[in-house]
Amino acid sequence: MTGISGVRGVVGEGMTPEVALLWASAFGAWLKGKKVLVARDSRPSGLMLSYAVTAGLSAAGCDVEDIGVVPTPTGAFAVKRRGAGGGIIITASHNPQEWNALKFVRADGRMLTGRDFTEIETLVQEGPLRSVPWDQLGVIRKWETAGYVYLSAVTGLSHLDLDRLHQKKLRVALDCVNGAGSVIYPQLLESLGCEVYTIHCDSSGLFPHSPEPLPENLKDLCQLVQSEACAVGFAVDPDGDRLAVVDENAQPIGEEMTLAFAVQTVLKRTPGPVVINSLTTQTIDDIARSFGVECHRTRVGEANVSARMLEVNAVVGGEGNGGVIFPELHMVRDAGVGMALLVNRLAGTRKSVSALIREMPAYHLLKSSLPIGYHDSGEIIDEVSRNFSHDQVSRIDGLKVFHSDGWVQVRSSNTEPILRVFAEAAASERAQELLNDMLGSINQAMTRSARAQ
Repeated sequence: MTGISGVRGVVGEGMTPEVALLWASAFGAWLKGKKVLVARDSRPSGLMLSYAVTAGLSAAGCDVEDIGVVPTPTGAFAVKRRGAGGGIIITASHNPQEWNALKFVRADGRMLTGRDFTEIETLVQEGPLRSVPWDQLGVIRKWETAGYVYLSAVTGLSHLDLDRLHQKKLRVALDCVNGAGSVIYPQLLESLGCEVYTIHCDSSGLFPHSPEPLPENLKDLCQLVQSEACAVGFAVDPDGDRLAVVDENAQPIGEEMTLAFAVQTVLKRTPGPVVINSLTTQTIDDIARSFGVECHRTRVGEANVSARMLEVNAVVGGEGNGGVIFPELHMVRDAGVGMALLVNRLAGTRKSVSALIREMPAYHLLKSSLPIGYHDSGEIIDEVSRNFSHDQVSRIDGLKVFHSDGWVQVRSSNTEPILRVFAEAAASERAQELLNDMLGSINQAMTRSARAQ
């Protein structure tokens, strides 16, 4: 699969050394031989692919700095800090164990825009690639202090009160799913004065549970929060850009509320515009309204969110999958920054996580997905859209249908061959009804499409 979220596939099938080499060569050609940083998550296939990526970049005349296993936000931050032309991060994020992928980073530390990606994809398909003679090959080096530089930057954020944090000594539980955050995120929390209790932080890249930080995958973390009487529990995905939160009662608050929690935290100190994607909970619109600021929505994809954040000079933004973007540091989703902001909020109040969440506007957001097999996702969505009036829908990203008491949206996944369906309403029964109706419409459209063929 290729798109704004990178190039990904199952290792040995869609994702092979040849594929990695080709795309790295095209990226090197797109950068015209500028320096590139290479990072990876802890998946066992990552080292193999890094050799292919490094070879392709060197052959294109790019000097390469290998920063090893680090979270995606650390790698993106390092690109800008080192003055590199770009970066390649080898990670399939929340995808299952057998997947891996290449994420591309621009010189400004942001993920590629759709236009950037199209230009590179054209080089892959049509050329010309860049192949320099032996005496112009890129030099390959290691840079082993990227994590330290990132930690220094996060702990230096203006929103943090380090003295208060160290006095509070919050008890925090952390599950890094044996991914790229297994070393650096415990260090970050310890540097913020927290007593840290870890689970699944051995950096092996062998996931002990499904790697997406959804509530159903956080049972071990919930038990740890309970057994160690922690004030909060954090879970991240394998590349450390998405954050999930468990409250002091060992109850997951949901990825959507992670972003809502962070947005409210930032706005309390620095009111300003907020940017979120089209699938994110209405709770954040309500929070923004309570502070008298505007909440903007974009297509799904952190590149789309960060681009809009720059346009409106947003103070915070992100995606409802637990991806917090805080522009004081950089313009990518960052679980480490999310954790820092939230523990700082807890250190400055006598209220618990559950009490703070109860004070926020409450909606019921349901999520589902459907494999599309051989069907064309665009044709299916077009077919479904005919069931609704023009003034009821938005086609900014897939199909979003607005009702007087909620909304439902279907769109093609950027990372998997599926359709994602979201529905939200104040009443859980209504949200379920909206979701079921949309799933039924999609199934009917796929059935009609199959008969037509």
